[in-house]
Amino acid sequence: MKTETPPASLRPELPRSSAEARRPLDSAVLLGAKGEVEIAHQGETYRLRRTRQGKLILTK
Repeated sequence: MKTETPPASLRPELPRSSAEARRPLDSAVLLGAKGEVEIAHQGETYRLRRTRQGKLILTK
């Protein structure tokens, strides 16, 4: 599935330093209440989801 680039207002701000780039993201915040998030990468859409056992799975 091909995706379009989101408008600037919806794009995350890039880290200003390498320390910020390595900052861990909390999976609960990233995945939200639904437990999954779609990620656009190089024109493809991937889905990152939390399993019932609390593990993470990334699928295309």
